Amino acid sequence: MSPRLPGPEGSADCVEAWLEEAGQDPTGHAYGAARSRVFDAVRRDGDGPVARRLASLASGARGDVRLRVLRLLTDLAFGAEDPTAAARIALPLLNDPDPPVRRAAAWLLAEADRAAAEQLLTGPGDHPGALDPVTRLALAEAMLVQGGQGLAERLRTDADPAVRLRATPAPEGDAVLEDLDAAGTRLGGPGSRVAWRIGTVWGQKARSSADESDCYAWVARLAVRPTEAARLAAVDLAAEAMRHWRAAPAALAPHLRPLLADPWAGPAAARVLGASLEAAWLCREELAEPGHGRVGAATVALARIGDVRALPELCRIVRAGAFRGEVAEAARGLAGVPGTDLAPLVAAAVAALDTSESGSTHPAPVFAVLSACGAAGAPAVPSLVRMLTELTDGQSDDVPRNQRAARLAGGLIATLGAIGPAAAPALPLLDSIPENGPGTRAGHTAMALIRISGDRRRAEETLGRLGDRPRDIALAARILEWLAGNGGLEPHHVARLRERTADAERAHPRLLVTLWLHAGDEPTGPSLDAFLNHAVRDGFGLYVCQVLGALGPAAAPALPTLRAAAEQRVRIPMYIGDCDQEMREDERLAEALREALRRIGELRPGGPGSARETS
Repeated sequence: MSPRLPGPEGSADCVEAWLEEAGQDPTGHAYGAARSRVFDAVRRDGDGPVARRLASLASGARGDVRLRVLRLLTDLAFGAEDPTAAARIALPLLNDPDPPVRRAAAWLLAEADRAAAEQLLTGPGDHPGALDPVTRLALAEAMLVQGGQGLAERLRTDADPAVRLRATPAPEGDAVLEDLDAAGTRLGGPGSRVAWRIGTVWGQKARSSADESDCYAWVARLAVRPTEAARLAAVDLAAEAMRHWRAAPAALAPHLRPLLADPWAGPAAARVLGASLEAAWLCREELAEPGHGRVGAATVALARIGDVRALPELCRIVRAGAFRGEVAEAARGLAGVPGTDLAPLVAAAVAALDTSESGSTHPAPVFAVLSACGAAGAPAVPSLVRMLTELTDGQSDDVPRNQRAARLAGGLIATLGAIGPAAAPALPLLDSIPENGPGTRAGHTAMALIRISGDRRRAEETLGRLGDRPRDIALAARILEWLAGNGGLEPHHVARLRERTADAERAHPRLLVTLWLHAGDEPTGPSLDAFLNHAVRDGFGLYVCQVLGALGPAAAPALPTLRAAAEQRVRIPMYIGDCDQEMREDERLAEALREALRRIGELRPGGPGSARETS
């Protein structure tokens, strides 16, 4: 049964709470919980106060709120038993004076009443109720995203070149290219639920139906056409190809490199080339040059591959505070370069923490940057201790705010653990956190205390309290790994490892590794097979490759599995939720697979590898 709404019976307070969370962090857990409460209320009563409040906001609020509400209504219409109310909201908004609102209303109508939407789309264009070109194109885009080959074939002869273009499956034929030149920039306008330009559409279709070499040839052809729309299509098509095929960065970087100097396509080309580790490496000199609209993307890309030229600008980005999680990935790239002075980056992160306390910066990405800096993050410890004190001091009656504070505290505690012994001033505060306090469920507090103190006694006591729950087993694996690397294992540790890995298929991979590397057991039979299952899933791929490489020739039975994974033409799915990050994780995995093969003895230096390895 769905939970009841907070507040008095019949109130629509959950809508305001959802809008407030959307304004703070539309990707956070609190936002998701608030959105779920709105969904529950509308599903319970499609004509109740929450549904009426959403309908009122869709037609009478300010523009950004209307767009957010219309998107929510579109999500609600999907799979609804009776979406007619949503269709009634959408129809009058198709004539709204605001183009983004008209686009959003078109997407809502396509979801709520496909038959009515198709009738409006394919009906005569000269009758009094005919749609304007913006709304009609948005309706076509929404309908085509939902599928329907018959509709696509009919729209390929439409009078509007933008509609014809959106219905084409590939950039083949002079007529398609003429439509692209004439109308390509009209697709994916603001307010669209899925704002795809035509290059993205073609790229997604190519992933399932086209030959890899055909896709590369399309990019090459589009990149040299004289129109902005064609060059942007080349960039977008290349982005989709790079996300799917491992050979794409090396194949397409030569075609995108000249576009970095293009005033229209240059910023997009910088983002696409910078999103791939291999492409960024191949174009590092061009990315390091100043260019309008591409500084941020180029800086993050260069830092990710360990190019220290990016450090000054990365510090500026961090100090300003308004950055995403990819900046932490960039910090990890620089931190991995031996001898890099991370003090300026840490100082910038501390400055960003100070602005976060005033509410102008979200601190979680700053924590991630400091975690990447490791022991070099020591100057941030006083600020982190002060913040942790405030986050754990008392609880308010506001449950969502308490949940946000607990999540922030968990991330902050993990950061202190990453800093290590230099975070010793935080030990008294960490010791005072109760067993069910922030960071305890994920093991952040326990591991932070162990890493900061370096105290084996503390590790033993924590290990002794752990049970058989999956999160306890995961924490035990990390503690045993730490004990093995900080003084070695005692006989009772080895006995525990063997007990926990007796059923190899259910064993945590870190337990298997500690048993092999520190207790002397051989990686053979079912235990090795179970470990190899993690090579391409669960986020353990890099770890698996590092361990097998460290085992050297003893891991020879793993060669067929590693070879098959390394030789895949298409990328291994990662299910992270960010297509570009998934691409980079596959690039890292592919490189780690090749390195493991080399160390085991399969490849020799100079053998086949990535462009980065051979350049």
